[in-house]
Amino acid sequence: MSHLTLEWRVLSQNLSQTLSPTENTKEPGSIRIGRDETKCDVVLKHPDTAIERTVSGLHAEIFFDPRSNQFCVRNLTRDRQPPSAANPVLVDGQTVIGQELPIHSGSHIQLGKMLLHVKTIEVELAQVSASPSRPPQSRYALRCSNVRESHFFPMDYKKLTCEVCGRAILGATLIFEQE
Repeated sequence: MSHLTLEWRVLSQNLSQTLSPTENTKEPGSIRIGRDETKCDVVLKHPDTAIERTVSGLHAEIFFDPRSNQFCVRNLTRDRQPPSAANPVLVDGQTVIGQELPIHSGSHIQLGKMLLHVKTIEVELAQVSASPSRPPQSRYALRCSNVRESHFFPMDYKKLTCEVCGRAILGATLIFEQE
């Protein structure tokens, strides 16, 4: 089972939490972070309300991507409608609004004025099985950028976004089909 440990500091107190997206989380498959205790697995509170209010009620989520065998961060405030603006997440100084970014041990995740440190990540190696008798069939296809559940389209697909989830369409992807 894959899990990670997050650390953060509130005044002079060091806090930490070890979590797995597959065990007892509010949203199965992800670790949600923010101020709202009813929606979040990691609840960020601060005695200074000016600091605490910079973190959204449901700000970000961390999930495990089995295809790349790594944890990623997604900003959950990206879909706010004007006049509310997205409340960016920073991962190692890089702004996360509409994309997902991988994290690793030592990464820093900033939500508003609160900073989390990824102390450890433990990932089980994916079990890869290949048939030695016959090589897999391959083809090219277009793939949307949805990390959790990519949707594939034929090479002649003309739209720039996925008609299923609305995410951007990536360039050609080589698909290996196991039989």
